[in-house]
Amino acid sequence: MARDLPIVKPVIPEGLKGEKNGQLSKTKLVTIEPFGKLYPSAAEAWRLMREAARLDEIRLRPTSSFDTYRPLSVQEAVFRQRYTQEVLEGRPTRTCEGVLYWLRPGMAAAACAGTSNHGWGLAVDIWNVGKNGRLEWLLDNALRFGFSWELQSEPWHLRYVLGDKTPKVAV
Repeated sequence: MARDLPIVKPVIPEGLKGEKNGQLSKTKLVTIEPFGKLYPSAAEAWRLMREAARLDEIRLRPTSSFDTYRPLSVQEAVFRQRYTQEVLEGRPTRTCEGVLYWLRPGMAAAACAGTSNHGWGLAVDIWNVGKNGRLEWLLDNALRFGFSWELQSEPWHLRYVLGDKTPKVAV
């Protein structure tokens, strides 16, 4: 039997109050290894988690540089690529700004532009999460580094939930 992905309600960092999703200034973001950008507390937690995984011979990395912080223009492009206003019977739908969209076949769901946790620099999509023990390692360890899942249907998508705090974890 598969384990449920732990979902924890996130605390929004104080430093993001008054900011606009997908429009963060460079001063609100930190470059992470091996690539991408995150909000500072999330970036430090990512560094700690990645190092702990490495010590356990697990390699963690984002799927791409835009699968960390995602500017608004990229959020818009991703949404347009994945959704259509054409009625696709039996397909999942999403309403954005009062308009109903259908998810195209073969596409993963995406948040409406301007609402994604990627736009806050708090989310990371993990490369090949189901391979080489990555998901099992994350299920055993992600919470202690302040990362949680957002949806049961997206095991690759982690978000940082501790706000401005960084985890007190010895690596």
